[in-house]
Amino acid sequence: MPKKTIKGEDGKTYVVKTPSTKKWYKRWYTWTGVIVFMICVTGGIIAYHSHQEAEQASNVQAVYTSSSSSDSGSDDEDSSSDTNSTDSESDDPTLTLSDGTDVNVKKQQAFNPKYGDTSFRGSDLEVVDVTVATTESFTYTDDDDNETDAEGYIVVRYTYTAGTDSTMFDDQAVLNTSDGQQIDVDSQDSTDIDEINSGATKKGTLVFMVPNISKTNQFSSIRLKFDVNPDDSSDFHTYDMTMQLKAQNS
Repeated sequence: MPKKTIKGEDGKTYVVKTPSTKKWYKRWYTWTGVIVFMICVTGGIIAYHSHQEAEQASNVQAVYTSSSSSDSGSDDEDSSSDTNSTDSESDDPTLTLSDGTDVNVKKQQAFNPKYGDTSFRGSDLEVVDVTVATTESFTYTDDDDNETDAEGYIVVRYTYTAGTDSTMFDDQAVLNTSDGQQIDVDSQDSTDIDEINSGATKKGTLVFMVPNISKTNQFSSIRLKFDVNPDDSSDFHTYDMTMQLKAQNS
């Protein structure tokens, strides 16, 4: 583009300076606005995702814990003469796992194994109840990101009062059933205790997806193991609990 010139009173020719205009993408405030917008959008996505996960976990826990207070009628297939168990149809037959898998619950039965352990450094581990449920077959993503099939679940609810500052590794718990199945905890749908200070009491819920189960009184007992590490020691203590469910197989 030719430069604009003018002739001065002195007879000389001068070039007229025009103010430079930066293109929109070269302006600092344009990119500042873009960055702020992206931060807001990203924050909104993260908040929504966290809300969805929390809502799913709440849904799962609500279904798991509802069976412990249920006392509706049982049928011949899963009935038990043991007064420490209750058997019921699920009031809410569908739950959604943390990975988005929908599970249709067929029947669930709650047991009270009356198990407690006060042997370790003044701590008190008490099992509140154990719930065994049958479901329609489903496939979920386990803690190792593997697609795993299951036909039901076992839930163990417990409380822990610490005698010393400790870290519990209940998110790595392993459960064995009386018919020979060994199952790693589904930590994504569980509520572990983790760190706990001396004198404090916390509640935990461990969920185990069962590969093979056809009725809620299928297991006469379960064995549950996990470790705890006191903060003042490098030695681990292993809780190794065998609990009788005492359901009568038909």
